[in-house]
Amino acid sequence: MDHTTTTDTDALMAEVDALLEQCADTDARVDALLDGWAPRPATALRQLQRTARHAARLSALVERQQAALAAQLDAMGD
Repeated sequence: MDHTTTTDTDALMAEVDALLEQCADTDARVDALLDGWAPRPATALRQLQRTARHAARLSALVERQQAALAAQLDAMGD
């Protein structure tokens, strides 16, 4: 079995960074849509919603990174 290289990890991190950027773009588009058709929510509520979305994305990112690292460690053990 091939062992994971630093290049593979770098590629994974680049992909994760690209996905996070896409999430930020999507959040901005959703916020713009909400501003266009609905009454603007209270500032505190809007910040809480953004924080919740950000926390969910970070949690998912950590889980993906942990799974990737576990797979790398397993591959190194074989």
